[in-house]
Amino acid sequence: MRTELPLPCSISVITGASSGIGWALAQQLAHRGHTLYLLARREAPLLECLETLQKRYPRGSFHALPGDLIDPQQRHDVMTRLKTAMGTSSVSAIIHCAGAGMPAANLADWNPDDLSDALQINTVAPLALINTLLPCMTPLPAPCRIILVGAGIDKRVQPGTGSYGVSKMAMRRLFEQLHDELASQPAEIALMQPGLVDTPGLRQHIRTARSMKLPHADYLQAQLDAGQAFSADTVGARLATLLDATTSQNAFSGREWRTAEISM
Repeated sequence: MRTELPLPCSISVITGASSGIGWALAQQLAHRGHTLYLLARREAPLLECLETLQKRYPRGSFHALPGDLIDPQQRHDVMTRLKTAMGTSSVSAIIHCAGAGMPAANLADWNPDDLSDALQINTVAPLALINTLLPCMTPLPAPCRIILVGAGIDKRVQPGTGSYGVSKMAMRRLFEQLHDELASQPAEIALMQPGLVDTPGLRQHIRTARSMKLPHADYLQAQLDAGQAFSADTVGARLATLLDATTSQNAFSGREWRTAEISM
């Protein structure tokens, strides 16, 4: 793996940046000198994250763009603001960490709107983000690196996980399509499968799934109790390494990465 430091002009865009993996990655990249554009649904936590970075790295350049990427109008507004803020700058990395997908107790309880929302955030939003930033992708100093954060549940059918699992499978198909579509662009794309990660979102999912008596809730809790989950900080650090210190484009692009495979 390459060991050189990132270029001082590195500009990264992160969704889901106010918590979990997205926030952990933002801190890693800020430490490495990246200019950051941070996207998240909830404005107050995002602004708290922004303030933390500004205090920790007073010479850094950080920008918060709150908005619900599930909602088409809000998504359009966020993309417009992002495009304006970026101007003619070259984007170095796009990392889509945001995700959603409500569990359902049974088929009758599975709300089609929940699936629609999950598809919006897990597939439509990253496509909109990439399309918006296409003019900012340049071959020099290096092609833009894009990472979609997937989930192992995409290929595992379990009761109650339809919205999340189906939408993450759709993300996998989007990744494959984008790998082909981006072949003529100064960009490269990878799919990240982080594994089980101890985040506030996972713990909330376990509580909700347990209230619905879904069998995977106890399994997930047992994994957490046994220390078998990665921390968000660990995954954020591995993602930062993947962005800044991975091998050639051919080794990065089109590949499905796992947390344990990325050496520090």
